[in-house]
Amino acid sequence: MHRVVLFMACLSAFGLAAPPPVSAAVPTSPAAPADQPLGTVVDAQTMRVVNRDAELRTVLGISGDGIDLSGQLNDVSLPQREVLRTTLRDNLAELDRYAASHEISGQDRWSLGLMRWLYQRQIELMAPEWAPAWLPAGATTYAVDQLFSIPVALPEFMENQHAVRDEAGALAYISRLHAIGTKLDQVRANFDMQAAHGVLPPQVAMEGAAAQIRALIAPPPAQSRFVLALQRKLEKTALPEARRRELLAQAMAAVEAGTNPGYARLLARLDAAIATRPGDKGMWALPGGDAYYDAALRWNTSTDLDAEQIHRIGLAEVARIQAEMDRLLRAQGMAKGTVGERMAALVEDPRFLYADTDAGRAELVADIEKTLVKLEPEVPKYFHRLPPAPLEVREVAKDAQATAAGAWYVQPALDGSRPGVFFINLGNPKANTRWSLPTLTHHEGSPGHHFQIAIGQTLTGLPMMRRALNPSAFTEGWALYAEQLVAEMGLYRDDPWGDIGRLRAELFRAVRLVVDTGLHRKRWTPEQAIAYMHAQTGMDTAEVRTEVYRYLVQPGQACSYKVGHLKFVELRERARREMGERFDIRAFHDLVLGNGALPLAVLEASVDDWIATQRAPAQ
Repeated sequence: MHRVVLFMACLSAFGLAAPPPVSAAVPTSPAAPADQPLGTVVDAQTMRVVNRDAELRTVLGISGDGIDLSGQLNDVSLPQREVLRTTLRDNLAELDRYAASHEISGQDRWSLGLMRWLYQRQIELMAPEWAPAWLPAGATTYAVDQLFSIPVALPEFMENQHAVRDEAGALAYISRLHAIGTKLDQVRANFDMQAAHGVLPPQVAMEGAAAQIRALIAPPPAQSRFVLALQRKLEKTALPEARRRELLAQAMAAVEAGTNPGYARLLARLDAAIATRPGDKGMWALPGGDAYYDAALRWNTSTDLDAEQIHRIGLAEVARIQAEMDRLLRAQGMAKGTVGERMAALVEDPRFLYADTDAGRAELVADIEKTLVKLEPEVPKYFHRLPPAPLEVREVAKDAQATAAGAWYVQPALDGSRPGVFFINLGNPKANTRWSLPTLTHHEGSPGHHFQIAIGQTLTGLPMMRRALNPSAFTEGWALYAEQLVAEMGLYRDDPWGDIGRLRAELFRAVRLVVDTGLHRKRWTPEQAIAYMHAQTGMDTAEVRTEVYRYLVQPGQACSYKVGHLKFVELRERARREMGERFDIRAFHDLVLGNGALPLAVLEASVDDWIATQRAPAQ
């Protein structure tokens, strides 16, 4: 998962975020001069957003350009909704005018296709009257949820995105602590607006968010997660100890006066809503929910596949993958029971478990590092382009483990101040077995998310949006494709259990197609979805429950992985078949990663164009 999705870094995954406060003037898009390149138009649109967006600038690591918003948080008050809708419509209209008066060729074809897709899909998701006041629409459906909404994302943002290298960075951090209370009040207003339209988050989402908020504000200010994060940052600076103590005292005061009271007000509202027992239902139960889910599928898969088609694809893939797993399991002496039952036994097999101790967790992290080292000799055979930024492995904070996803990736900062980070959740010792960990490492790290996203940031000849935007079907599809690629490299040749783990991970993504469409279109209950996923995959029930609750609040996103994976494999094999001896897998990877992340239809057009070019006789 990226994060591609996920807390505030989710903003950069789509390249957009909330504009400035509504009181500020938001210019509409002027007509482009006739001689202006399309890339310049796209960059101008992008930078109009970025240069007014305090949090996105931090996530992207943009600094030194004379614009300092580092002590601010984005305004998400209700009037922003119409501002966002207007900005999206104006930007799309500007591109349409440009395309009507210019010949579009070369990389401009993919830039135009990407931007049109982005604006059209976001306009669709912003259409409901209950749409919240932030972009990307669809990243969080509800004003509050247990995984990716602003209240639970802010601690991650402050800990992992806001850099403190000097006193100015520390003061900006403290300023943001003061601003959190106001921002949470705006979130509460969005919550009330949605409730007035009959849109309440699922009960499990509110209960999960409330539990995290209680844990967050329970310690005294000196032990606040926000203050402890600042303390760790300050220890890495050259500031005198006395000044560090003064800054920490200011942070404690900010938490006591602004941050914690804001969270407490939101918590009271959540508790009142929880008491109404709204239940746990999919999008079908919301006003306009079917249309919203259709739009969410188009956004997350970047295709026009409908829910019924995706459901059928999922069922077919589940059957295919289970047949392959059955063969491998039998070869290892496991022939009794369904594939799910045999995998459930493997989850419990002590041979493959890490100890639920500090030493066991340290061993797990060390094995991730070994897996990445094992990959290194094979990389040059499959890639010319390599990510310049390093990759770090970090544990998820303990107070977030209970409701956080199992793992995710956060991209490097553009200015080099922050590496790519693979976050691993060690809260459930059975969630990461010795046979499943290699595949997870390759998905979140190399050659998965880290290769795709970190390489994308280096494509300086493309518009910024081509470097910063990561449509979910491309990003998650590439990461799942990377899992398969590692097997094709032969890295599981002497590790049949690891290959079984890889297939179980692929099975999990196929099951997601069935479950997501089941919840949101076929009116499955969470209990039905949990039972199906557990039966097919053998995953631990607690882990399955966390996954299903995620799908409830992020409709369609779980479908992006497998749909994207199938497209990457389809396009690679098409190129191999049509190019014959001219096919070079390194060149194919250079193409798809060197164009930046694209919607799948645009990706397909770019690969077909490349195939035609490579097939053409030399002049």
